[in-house]
Amino acid sequence: MSGKKNSGRGPLSEPQAEPGAIEVSDTGETLDAVLEEVERSAIAEADEKLRSVQKELEDLKDRHLRKLAEFENMRKRAEREKSEYFRSALGNFLLDLFPISDSFDRALAHASAEALETDFGQGVALIRRQIDDLWKKYGVAEVDTSGPFDPNVHEAVATEATDEVPKDTILEVLRKGYFLNDKLLRPASVKVAATKANEKG
Repeated sequence: MSGKKNSGRGPLSEPQAEPGAIEVSDTGETLDAVLEEVERSAIAEADEKLRSVQKELEDLKDRHLRKLAEFENMRKRAEREKSEYFRSALGNFLLDLFPISDSFDRALAHASAEALETDFGQGVALIRRQIDDLWKKYGVAEVDTSGPFDPNVHEAVATEATDEVPKDTILEVLRKGYFLNDKLLRPASVKVAATKANEKG
């Protein structure tokens, strides 16, 4: 048999793609179109992963901030409890120390001027001043007794009938009262003026 060359016009010929386009499937899609679709798909997938990672990051950040806030609250609570415990312990100690201070006050109040001029008298006065310095160091302040009687900070343990001053005027401080910062540790024991009854006939 003698072979004949196919001229490209018979049934064995295939349709030709446009110049410069490469067919990659039976549907006629070009390589550029397939690559664009793959790129779009990859970008969409990357965006989804990015959003997921961002959400996880925000969740981690939120949990971290919550933990920091919890830690800060715990630290402040511990500091507050420590401070309250210290004030409570200090207050109890001061209540035991106040009677000693009262004794120094009575000793100085009943000492004669000559006794106060002696070395012993000067020594007692020095110790009393050191106690006052100790009060200041730890935030202890005396209850003010220069005004009228105040039942919130004063304790009336004696009265004296008189018309020379208004009723409830503090006549004498029998025992000093003290604050620890803003907390009353011990009220001041005072003598107050009472109205003098009018005599009849």
